[in-house]
Amino acid sequence: MKNNLRQNIFFFLCLLLILGVMLMDLARILPSMAMIGIVLLGISYFIRKNPYPIQKNKLPYLALSCTFIILLPSYFYSDNQTYLFEKWQVAIPYLVLPLAFMVIPQMPKRRYYQLYQFYFGLVLLTALSAFIYYLFNQQLVNQLYLSSKVMPTFWISHHPTLSIMAAFAMFIAYWLYQSGYYYRFIFERYIFLAGGVFLFIFIHVFSVRSGLLALYVLIFYELARMAIQQKRIKAAILTALSMFIVGSTTLLISPTFSNRVANTSQDLQSYRNNESANHKSLASRMISYKNAIRINKESSFLFGCGLGDISDLNLIIFKAEYPDITKPIIPHNQFLFYFAAIGFTGALVFTFLFFFPVLADKNFRNVILVVHYLVLLVAFQFEAPMETQLGVAYSLVFILIPLHQDIKI
Repeated sequence: MKNNLRQNIFFFLCLLLILGVMLMDLARILPSMAMIGIVLLGISYFIRKNPYPIQKNKLPYLALSCTFIILLPSYFYSDNQTYLFEKWQVAIPYLVLPLAFMVIPQMPKRRYYQLYQFYFGLVLLTALSAFIYYLFNQQLVNQLYLSSKVMPTFWISHHPTLSIMAAFAMFIAYWLYQSGYYYRFIFERYIFLAGGVFLFIFIHVFSVRSGLLALYVLIFYELARMAIQQKRIKAAILTALSMFIVGSTTLLISPTFSNRVANTSQDLQSYRNNESANHKSLASRMISYKNAIRINKESSFLFGCGLGDISDLNLIIFKAEYPDITKPIIPHNQFLFYFAAIGFTGALVFTFLFFFPVLADKNFRNVILVVHYLVLLVAFQFEAPMETQLGVAYSLVFILIPLHQDIKI
């Protein structure tokens, strides 16, 4: 009975963590509370007198924990210790949460499905609320897309993260429908189907570059899996045609997408002509990429400038060479951020450790884990998710849950 209670607590804490990720802007303490609870629960399992078997393969969990450890040497060559400690504080869940999941026994299969269903429902609700607002304020929202902005969302302000969340949730909906799962009533499967189709359309209307790219990467992955692994070539072709028709139709009739294309073209032209990049998201990103490479070149190729100093050095370049940009940004590419901060060596070790879980123990057959890693790989090209509380919480929770579930097909 005691073990059942702890399993129920673990399930509740996972629900709270997912909810906290979605409500980060409104209740920043929620994911922290959930993580602390999971760590304490992990400690209770670790010190028990009659231990249950921990996860069979500990290496993926240990690899994730080591992604935090590689940030520690920056202490010895970072001048800005305050910023360094802030970065450590943001990243510390990667040290402790994998260790907790490693010693907590698996839950029943249906519990994992319920976690995915809960996540899908939250993202669907978020997308629906944003889409309804758009329907009643089309002229206003369409204009926003000409100035590097997007339609308002009510509880997730960071639109690139929401866009990749929506892409992942769309695949979750498809996966739940295909699995035949439902919580209580069989018609729930058709909610997954309808919700997945809506999210597919929403991602096109939302028109955030990272979300669109993530969406089509996932579609390509699933089509390849259908054709090669499952030998369902006809089904793959029909699915591809259906996706192409719905997707292209949505893009052609969507003012937000056409305005996004116009804005992107303007951003690129401004960057090529060395015009002001102020309030131009794509041009600012490309400048941040150049800054990261320059910082590495002017400090240490192998070890970088130090995690504590990257923000200061980046800001110096922005102020000296781009004084018109009112909101300087850190390098918006996770690999380039680490290339500048902890050097080629640190970035290479991070890449190996971070992606090790999906390569170890035939986890490439763990579909949800692979899909989440594909989404993160896309996100890493446009953002530095590991430098924000939201990015850390979102990336980690959906690595650990499917890794803990360990379902391979």
